[in-house]
Amino acid sequence: MNRAPGWICAVWFIVVPEAFAVETVTISDLGIVADAPVYVAIEKGYFKERGIEAKRMKFASAAETTAALSTGELQFSGGAVGAGLFNAFARGWPVRIAMSRTRDTPGFSSNTLVVRGDLKDQIRSMADLKGRKVAVNAPAAGLLYMLGSMLEAEKLSLKDVEVVYMPWPNMGPAFDRKAIDAGTMVEPFVAQYQERGQAFPFKRAADQFRKPPLEISVMLVNKEWMDRNFKLATDFTVAYFKGLRDVHDALVGGRNRSEVIDIVSRYTGVKDKPIFDRMQWSYMDPNGSVERESLREQQDWHAKQGTIPKKVNIDDIIDERLVRHAIGQLGVASEKRP
Repeated sequence: MNRAPGWICAVWFIVVPEAFAVETVTISDLGIVADAPVYVAIEKGYFKERGIEAKRMKFASAAETTAALSTGELQFSGGAVGAGLFNAFARGWPVRIAMSRTRDTPGFSSNTLVVRGDLKDQIRSMADLKGRKVAVNAPAAGLLYMLGSMLEAEKLSLKDVEVVYMPWPNMGPAFDRKAIDAGTMVEPFVAQYQERGQAFPFKRAADQFRKPPLEISVMLVNKEWMDRNFKLATDFTVAYFKGLRDVHDALVGGRNRSEVIDIVSRYTGVKDKPIFDRMQWSYMDPNGSVERESLREQQDWHAKQGTIPKKVNIDDIIDERLVRHAIGQLGVASEKRP
């Protein structure tokens, strides 16, 4: 019976466990386009090439991830910017903002105020909404801030409209019943309701917020886990950045656009691939920089509404170490435009 030389066996035992070592990082999965960098990094093997299994934990909304992030059961998560986020930090949440996720810039403004289709000739300015019913997806959320800021720009306030709360999918039927006059929502609902004649885009977030643009969501990381597993956290971030930059290229019309759309449509509820060319995508910064001034303005606004009892220092809740490492590995990406 032939036996392998002893030195081969020794090399096998030394090399194989290292070569096949895979570490797991758990990240939230909301099944939305904002999570596209994760989906692309999985499908393109960016996590795998760094020895990482990206385990997706499904949630119905970013608000539901708070507890799992606190305990470290969840290491990374997308987080919507709103009063709830700032209040969590004020309570000593062991989490940090690691990088940007989505924001609204001209041409890439998913967050939109729409008006019922039959009111096109009646609603020509924000003042024309006075006394009318406007739907928002959730109290103290980013879209309520958007609506409030749009009203305030014309010397009005939320008190001048009747705010009603409902999920985005429910707004279409509400428009049909004429139960609401306007609504704040994201793509693809904006494009879908417009095509059905239920509503039309009246004002996008990028029309209201220019300097700074509206930072609508961020990427969060459990700080205690990151400090204990810094190399793993940086490896994850580099892989995420590669997916992020693929998505950025796609959203500005790059040659990989159809590939990215195919991936995103498989992982999300947006199965109508052509709608990606008819809707505005949220902008994703290929360098992950956070618009701090936008966060400050949002926190100040929510505090004035009474939904934030104690404000936090924005600089204290952001940790840029992962971003700096990823850029050190991959270089600074140019922000392309179509």
